[in-house]
Amino acid sequence: MTVTLQDVSMITALPIKGKPLCMSTDSEGWRQQMEALIGMSPQEPEVEDGGKKDRVPAGTTFTWIAANFAHCPEDADDEVIQRYARVYMWYVISRTIFADDTGKNAPWMWLKALTVFDNKFSRGSAALAYLYRQLDDACRRTTKDGGVGGCMLLLSVWSWERLPVGRPKSSQWNTWNDHGNPVRQPTWAYKWDLVSEVASEVNLLYKQYTNEMDSLTPEQVRWFQS
Repeated sequence: MTVTLQDVSMITALPIKGKPLCMSTDSEGWRQQMEALIGMSPQEPEVEDGGKKDRVPAGTTFTWIAANFAHCPEDADDEVIQRYARVYMWYVISRTIFADDTGKNAPWMWLKALTVFDNKFSRGSAALAYLYRQLDDACRRTTKDGGVGGCMLLLSVWSWERLPVGRPKSSQWNTWNDHGNPVRQPTWAYKWDLVSEVASEVNLLYKQYTNEMDSLTPEQVRWFQS
């Protein structure tokens, strides 16, 4: 049992039909390309005494984005508005759908994917594939201090729906106003909009959840969504 495209659609409402989101991950010349897309890029790292530069990932930090693109000018023309919209989308998807394992950076490749505003891509498929990749990297500990990336909203809601391990108590959710537009109806995730907090030591919870996962029986698993 694992997260499927159906889960992606029901929890995130991301499109699972359409063109595959495929692109080159080559980052050569990314600063120049970023400047062409959004008008600026982060400063290059300073050269150290030994003549070497600090290696930084292709992209920038969320702090840099907030410092430079927090407010779109009121008198902005269409080009500037599109630039701010592109950066905002980059910021959102890098923090939610395509989060990396640092929790601090917006990778360049996701801004590159927004070169053309196109809603015909199967972004749900891309989100699921990226989550699988991040889970694999986290299990193998490919980096010394790395955590887990990907869409944690998707993984959390899927886990709470299927497994009793670590599941918070769901409170009565607030009334949703879709303003008469069925497209704006809430997703499956809205069931978990209000939940009880789980307060305990991380190390203790890790041991507890591991033991509970090891002792799960088929009867405790919710195999189908009701």
